[in-house]
Amino acid sequence: MASQMKNYKVLAAAKKAQQQGNIPQNWHIPVNIFQDATNVMDVPLSCGLLDETEAKITSDYDATALLEKLKARVWSVEQVTVAFCKRAAIAHQLTNCLTEIFFDDAIERAKKLDLEYGQKSPNTLPPLFGLPISLKDSFQVSGYDTSTGMGCYVDEPAEKNSALAAMLIDLGAVLYCKTNLPQTIMTGDSDNNIFGRTLNPRNKSLTAGGSTGGEGALIALRGSILGVGTDIGGSIRVPAICNGIYGFRPSAGLIPHGGVRDVTTPGTDGIRSTAGPLATSLRDCSLLLKTILQADTWKYDSTAISIPWMDLQPDRKLRIGVAQNEGVFTPTPPVRRALDQAVDLLHTNVNIEIVPITLPNVGSHYQDIMSYFALLGSDYYYEQFARTGEPVIPSLENIGLLSVPGTDLKGFFDLNVRRAQAAENYLKLFRENEIDVILMPPAAHTAVALDHWTKAAYTSLWNYLDYPAIVIPTDHVRDTDFADELSNVQFGPEDEKLYSLYTGPEQYKDAPVGVMVVGYRHRDEALLKAAAILDSILNKV
Repeated sequence: MASQMKNYKVLAAAKKAQQQGNIPQNWHIPVNIFQDATNVMDVPLSCGLLDETEAKITSDYDATALLEKLKARVWSVEQVTVAFCKRAAIAHQLTNCLTEIFFDDAIERAKKLDLEYGQKSPNTLPPLFGLPISLKDSFQVSGYDTSTGMGCYVDEPAEKNSALAAMLIDLGAVLYCKTNLPQTIMTGDSDNNIFGRTLNPRNKSLTAGGSTGGEGALIALRGSILGVGTDIGGSIRVPAICNGIYGFRPSAGLIPHGGVRDVTTPGTDGIRSTAGPLATSLRDCSLLLKTILQADTWKYDSTAISIPWMDLQPDRKLRIGVAQNEGVFTPTPPVRRALDQAVDLLHTNVNIEIVPITLPNVGSHYQDIMSYFALLGSDYYYEQFARTGEPVIPSLENIGLLSVPGTDLKGFFDLNVRRAQAAENYLKLFRENEIDVILMPPAAHTAVALDHWTKAAYTSLWNYLDYPAIVIPTDHVRDTDFADELSNVQFGPEDEKLYSLYTGPEQYKDAPVGVMVVGYRHRDEALLKAAAILDSILNKV
């Protein structure tokens, strides 16, 4: 590999220069416009780079509505693509959210789509005709690096598209950029030694989340309205929490995952990563899943699970199992408030029944989850770092993954036995309570200070069981969300340590809050239907 012979600092400097060169000079914004701002959400529209049409295209629609405009020829694919490329460039300058930038290729593809389809009927257009879609860096895009923020994979352009990238192109989408993630793709802070750290556009002192944090920041700033990430412990849902957007973790295998770079030890198939959408609306999460499931995923990925989209509709009252916590970490004041408000609103709806539930044995499951993530210990990670001399990033050091001892084959089998028993217990939870979905906090806290998201609590349980789950944003930290006494902590010293991160509304200004809705394995469509009902109540859509 060319990168084996170079130090990571040299590689990082070259990649940064490449990024700068791929953003047109007249799309650069003066640093003094935003460098002192904590919240930069208004900068894309106030910086003067977007004209009135570009502002409208990128601000006023979700992906579902924009597709209708594209098919009605209100704007050309080229106009829409240029608008999102420009806004993505602005978002990157504000938050450092991008890795590979291929705006020129995207605009050329947009022109070809405009020519190819000309005046054809909307009924003959591919389902994602002209829609710009962003991808997490770990998806291969032909001709571009899939470095995943690690020096040892720089200057190795992909020879072919990942299964999902190929499928999205066939479905008519326009790919235009890839987004930042953490070293090893395993932490809650999107920071690495090649591209640096992605900042949270709502509060730059807080994490943008990980591992799909670049997507989270980009979509929050509407440099994209629909992107795809991966989730092995919360990597879609954590950025959704941090950035106030929707993030959906489907059951593993429903969305093609072939050609995605994972930096865990090859062959250690314990907890499977899954691909899924981040978006500005819940219906766009449904749009992506439905479009993909209707397009023969098996043709693109040998590991895909081809389940047809059934267009099921609820035929009775929804029974919502509400878990106030997961029994290991106590939700902090703004998180508790968000859940309480959600439950209060749902109680007033005659078509919903609330069922209090307790999640069983979560603490022991968390221990097994970490063991699955480090089946052979940390040697493989360190070997990749050593190729270019790069150090361990702080957030990776802080989560303790590299210090988890590996296990032997008997230990791996024992993990599988315990997970099978857990699956039985959670099936029993669903069946005995006759619940359709579970409503709970998405995390014990909001976005936290940089490098302090140290636990995959609340989210990783559902990766362990392979249950689909979606984050719905509902509000943000308010001035009345005061920090309270540590005597409110319910579960011991580790819980107290995490709980104490929340110091009050001043430090956490504008941090989003929301809820997580969890469904049963491979009943993703039913989950999305139920979540849409809840979203319409909670956000009065």
